[in-house]
Amino acid sequence: MTINKKNEIDAPKIGTKEATLVSALTGKGASITQLSELLGWQPHTIRAAFTRLRQRGYNIERLKAEGDASSMFRLKPAPVKRRRAKA
Repeated sequence: MTINKKNEIDAPKIGTKEATLVSALTGKGASITQLSELLGWQPHTIRAAFTRLRQRGYNIERLKAEGDASSMFRLKPAPVKRRRAKA
């Protein structure tokens, strides 16, 4: 994934855990716990994946939770270049 000349972010390869992570962060978002259960990753691995996504141009926002609930994370909308599925 790289940022191209039009400032669009290339979408991750379809079917990868990275694509699953991006999909889970799109829209409402998810907590570290939810992402850990979804991907089978430890929390520190989720945070490292956030760093890699940020380095590639994704803008991840943290939504502070009320009370004892964990924070939610989601992607801020940005132009994304879609990949076609290979036949």
